[in-house]
This record gives sequence, C-alpha cells and structure tokens, in this order.
Amino acid sequence: MRATPAALSARLDPGVFVRIHRSSVVNLDRVAAIEPWFAGRYVAVLKDGTRLRVSQTYREALLRLAH
Repeated sequence: MRATPAALSARLDPGVFVRIHRSSVVNLDRVAAIEPWFAGRYVAVLKDGTRLRVSQTYREALLRLAH
C-alpha cells in the first residue's frame, strides 16, 4: 500500500494499530513484547522475531495501548 504512515494510521482502527515510529505502524496483535533498549528507548518485538525501534514520540501511546 502506498500511503504515508500518518495517512495510513488515520484510516486504521486506533485500538488495533498504533504508530511506533515516523515510518512504522504495527498491529498490536502482532507485538509479542516491548523491551527497553537503552537511554529510555524501546524496541517492539513482533511474534515473527522482527525487532522495530519505537521512537520517543510514540512510546507512550504504544505502552498505554499494549497493556
């Protein structure tokens, strides 16, 4: 799909999809863990093992929705 992450996240259900970085939107059902990384940063570990950096801008929203 060709769309900006902002446009894409605006069209998706905010209870299921969350933006974690300026270039990444994830389905919360696919997130296996949220791990601290360093300097207050986090990585989202998906069920397939993919590790995605979570930006500080979107960290609070992810942590709030994931719990």
